[in-house]
Amino acid sequence: MEKKQVDVGAVIDSAKFFWMPAGIALMMIIIMLSDGYDLFLMGHVGNHLVNDWGITRAALGPINTAGLVGMAVGSVSLGWLGDIIGRKRSYFACLVLLFAGSVLCYYAAKSGTPENAMATLKQMTMWRFVTGLGMGGVTPLATTLISEWTSNKVRSVIVALVISAVPVGGSLAGWAIQHVHWEQMFLIGGLVPLVLFIVFGVLMPESPKFMAQHPAQHARLARALNRLVGEKRFDGTEDFRVVELGKRSSHWLATIWNSDYARATFFIWVAFSFNSFVLYLYTNYFKVLLTTDGISDGIAGSALSLFSIGAFFGSIGGAFFIRWFGSRWVGTLLAFLGVTATFLIGTVTAAVANPTDFTVQALAFTAGMSINGMQAFMYAVSAHSYPTEIRGSAVGMAQTVSRIGAVMSPIAASMYFDMKPTPTVNLFFWFVAACAFITTLSFFLIPSHIPQHKKV
Repeated sequence: MEKKQVDVGAVIDSAKFFWMPAGIALMMIIIMLSDGYDLFLMGHVGNHLVNDWGITRAALGPINTAGLVGMAVGSVSLGWLGDIIGRKRSYFACLVLLFAGSVLCYYAAKSGTPENAMATLKQMTMWRFVTGLGMGGVTPLATTLISEWTSNKVRSVIVALVISAVPVGGSLAGWAIQHVHWEQMFLIGGLVPLVLFIVFGVLMPESPKFMAQHPAQHARLARALNRLVGEKRFDGTEDFRVVELGKRSSHWLATIWNSDYARATFFIWVAFSFNSFVLYLYTNYFKVLLTTDGISDGIAGSALSLFSIGAFFGSIGGAFFIRWFGSRWVGTLLAFLGVTATFLIGTVTAAVANPTDFTVQALAFTAGMSINGMQAFMYAVSAHSYPTEIRGSAVGMAQTVSRIGAVMSPIAASMYFDMKPTPTVNLFFWFVAACAFITTLSFFLIPSHIPQHKKV
């Protein structure tokens, strides 16, 4: 007897968002808040390291670079692992790495003094690399898993909502630094992922499209789909399939560079790299740059938190507009907003000896809407651009390549601070605005944008 064929993607697209996909999205958001906390942590403790240990701002370069290099390695390796052993198992491996790296950073930081500052910083650099491995894997795997559990009607909005939790988690780091000693920031960043590993380990399901490609998991997939649709429709004997267009090559890396995907891959990589360069300059050095220009530490810290909070409005607001207009024009206009805001930050610091707190904070919020929002857009468009069997690897590779830009950010900042005499801060912000413009142009040229949602 011939098995009944079931298109898993069609089942998912026909299902309501509540309750199962909503529960998965909520778990993802909570995990991404923790990831964002760890990601933005160094931006909030950097000045404390400089002041308490008597080191230079340029000395922060190696520890920031180590975290970004770890993210580059983690994103492609854990994304690839997710295609092999499953999104869920690889995802929870990320949480273990976040726990281990952050807790070890905490114990290293506790032993730090001005006398052994450089030796301690080397230890923290090593453990920050381990933390980076976890941070690198979390986002592409979250993008992949949530993309494969939500219908196409709300997919772009939910992906953006999940990704926007990263900078919101960064704003939580800004709140925490006001209430705990800076060394304890690392302890929090490690213990929270451990708790999430324990709590969500049982509750979070595997990707349905991943299970569809492994016949041994079809009974498990049937149970998951029955929960999704709210009725006993499948028994595991069906021929579950994932129907997707696009030419496949012998290997996932060859596939993303074949004639069907090469142009998308190139422009995704360029846009992702330049946006990451700008994002991590803001994340790790915005507060340091503003205080260098004479703005108070409190206002600079508020500006960095507002930069993080702006992500929610840029990501979610933009995702809603995608449903009506598609991602090409919405994302391009959002990216250009970041160019404008960054240029104006440089302009006001150059033209005004003491720019008003409101002006700096408003521009920081606007830049955060754009630059953090574009990071969410990049993940959504990347996940949309590739087929299921290589999605984790392809999105992870895109994030890994983007780390070229991210790793260049502390190098560029250290080069700037090491210049004698150091150029005025406004020139550095104008340079960053030019990089943001490259993001804008390359994003517009991606051929595989998310189309507007058409009502049937």
